[in-house]
Amino acid sequence: MKPSPLARDRHALYEAAVQGVDYDLGYAERLFRHLRGRAPRTLRDDFCATAALATGFALRHPDNESWAVDRDAAPLAWARRHRLSHLNDAADRVHLVRGDVRTARVPRVDLTLAYNFSYWVMRTRQELVAYFRSARRGLGRDGLFLVTAFGGSDAMRTLVEKRRVAGKHGPDGLPIPAFTYVWEQESFNPVDHAFRCAIHFEFGRGRKPLRNAFRYDWRFWTLPEIREAMGEAGFRESRVYVELWDDETRPDPPSARRRSFAQQETWLALVAGIA
Repeated sequence: MKPSPLARDRHALYEAAVQGVDYDLGYAERLFRHLRGRAPRTLRDDFCATAALATGFALRHPDNESWAVDRDAAPLAWARRHRLSHLNDAADRVHLVRGDVRTARVPRVDLTLAYNFSYWVMRTRQELVAYFRSARRGLGRDGLFLVTAFGGSDAMRTLVEKRRVAGKHGPDGLPIPAFTYVWEQESFNPVDHAFRCAIHFEFGRGRKPLRNAFRYDWRFWTLPEIREAMGEAGFRESRVYVELWDDETRPDPPSARRRSFAQQETWLALVAGIA
């Protein structure tokens, strides 16, 4: 049997292992409705890669429109080939924009997302504030800017974590056979918070692994630093919503907001910049 063309496709494997588009968009929409009393209808997906969030948003409602911004042409081409070509009419409401998220020309939107810690490519406070300021300018009057962060006692040390991922299908319907997702934290420098990580994929049965499918040279940004940068960038307020590993269910926004919480080995947070 001929192997699927997505069996070793790093973008398809990443989406299958890392992204939970329906959950992420559902949570963002509930938070927006909680804070603004209405549903968002326009979205900007910064550092979009294969534009999964932007596409998912357009598919959630016929009035939704999205812009997906990334400076790398390769994942945008992947999105055009494997995703937009299968959207029918919804494709007209998804706009792929190649450019720097700080300077890309995009209409003002209700909701801007910078997920999967993508903005950690900003290595200095000056760069981070400049990006947050551009994100603030890109929002409508009652817009919302959401970024993800993580931390915990395991977050600043070297480690390797593996997780088996069941077989799935890509956005174009092609199969993605089961594989193992490997997250490696290679190094962390306490002096400047330089944080280097990598993603590998393993396939078993003597098949060659896909090493260093993605590499990240980040600065590890803490919650106080993120919130202070948002304030400096002109956001009226910022709020923190946390998902703890011992939560029995994923809480809705009102119950997930935290002003303090006990340290854990790992936690995930969403920081909302309120225009």
